[in-house]
Amino acid sequence: MRRLYALLFAAALLCTGGAKKPVVDLRIHGEGIAAEAPTFAFPVTLLNGEEAYLARMPLITQREVKSIYPFAAADGSEGVYLKLDSHGSGLLQQYTMERQGRRLVVLLNGRQVINLIVDRPVTDGIVSIPRGLTPEETTLLSTAFPVMGDTGGERR
Repeated sequence: MRRLYALLFAAALLCTGGAKKPVVDLRIHGEGIAAEAPTFAFPVTLLNGEEAYLARMPLITQREVKSIYPFAAADGSEGVYLKLDSHGSGLLQQYTMERQGRRLVVLLNGRQVINLIVDRPVTDGIVSIPRGLTPEETTLLSTAFPVMGDTGGERR
């Protein structure tokens, strides 16, 4: 039986070329409230120094990202548009319709990238991260997700 497992494992490595996908832990958390802590919210210090609470459960993760479109930001950092799948689009639309004026906090591999304020409902399934990414992070995202406009097309 062990031989069979070893053979299946070796075949799986050959089929994938042994290459691992890059580690991308993308999480977009909605704003929570202190009364929900510690079960449903956790305290954070935002990039501007403000104290806030975020919902423990992320609204969007890398699983809902269908494709990306990176761009240079005006401040010298980089930004990216995230095109979400239908599940992520629905979650984002509901959150942005119900919670205008609240925050969305973007974390990439544990680093707080940007704090966004919901100013209108998002109905097109696209999240804009207008700045705050490093070139290395943009490259990481570009290797993990299809880039809109590339001839490879979008996944899913």
